[in-house]
Amino acid sequence: MNPEIHITVLIENTSNGALACEHGLSLFIQYAGKRILLDAGSTDAFCRNADAMGISLTDLDAYVLSHGHYDHSGGFEELFRRAPAAKVYARKEALDVYLSAAGGMHEISVPPNVAFQSDRFLLVNDIREILPGILLVPHNTKGLAQIGEKSGLYKKQGDQIIPDDFAHEQSLVIETSYGLVIFNSCSHAGAKNIIREVKDACGQKQICAYVGGLPMKGQKDGREICAFSDEEIDSLCEVFRHEGIEQIYTGHCTGTPGYEKLHSRLGNRVHRLTTGLQFSLSSLRV
Repeated sequence: MNPEIHITVLIENTSNGALACEHGLSLFIQYAGKRILLDAGSTDAFCRNADAMGISLTDLDAYVLSHGHYDHSGGFEELFRRAPAAKVYARKEALDVYLSAAGGMHEISVPPNVAFQSDRFLLVNDIREILPGILLVPHNTKGLAQIGEKSGLYKKQGDQIIPDDFAHEQSLVIETSYGLVIFNSCSHAGAKNIIREVKDACGQKQICAYVGGLPMKGQKDGREICAFSDEEIDSLCEVFRHEGIEQIYTGHCTGTPGYEKLHSRLGNRVHRLTTGLQFSLSSLRV
C-alpha cells in the first residue's frame, strides 16, 4: 500500500474553530514515518495550536523555512526555546534583509530575535535531499527580479534596495510512488516556474499535488481584492490542468477573492487551507 502524506495546518490567516489564526503559515507534514515542520508563522501561535491538537514539535525529523519573511519565521523563536537541538533548513539568503512597498516601504525579514540565532539554521545553496525522497529545490529561473519589482518586493544589497529575485525561496518536494507533491508556501516566483523547476530536478515525474500560497491577495480602498487579472488566473489554471495536478490546497497569500476565482475555474481540484485543517494526499489515479 502506498503511504499517504498527512498534513496538519498549524497556522494560517483563517481558522476553522477555536484555534488561533494570524497572517502566516505553518504546516506539520507526516510521510512514511517521517515528521516535518514547514514554516512557523508570525508568532508562537502555531506552537499553542500544536499543543491543543496534541502534536509535539520538539523532536521532528526535519524543520524547514520556505523563505525569509517574518510571517513564516517569527514563530521559530518559541520553537528554538522548546527544542534546543532543532536545526532549520533554509536557503543561504534567507537571513538577508527583505522589504515590501505595500503601504509604504517596510521591512518583512526574518525577525532579529530569530535571525540572531543563525547557528540554528542549516543554510543550503543547492538541491538537497534532507530525508529519503524528500527534497529542497531552489529557484533557477532567470529574470525573477522582474516579478519581484512587479509585486513590490525588494531586498537590501549593501546600501542599495533592489527588486527581490527570490533566491531565498525554496520548494519542499516529496517524491512518492504516485507522483510528486510540491509545497511552496508563497510561490513568489510563480507556480509555472516552480513546477518547471521541480520537474527538472526530479526527472520530469508527474506532479499530483500542489500545496501552499499563491500571491494573489491585494488591497484596494480598504478591502481585500484579487491582485491577479482574469487573464493571469486563467493562465495559472491552465498550468494546473496541463500538468494534470489533481489536488491543490491553497491559502495564506492567496486570499479569499483569489481562492474563489480559482475554485470557480478548477472546481473540486482546489481546497482551502485554514488553521486546524487536517488532510491526506494520495493519488486519484490508483
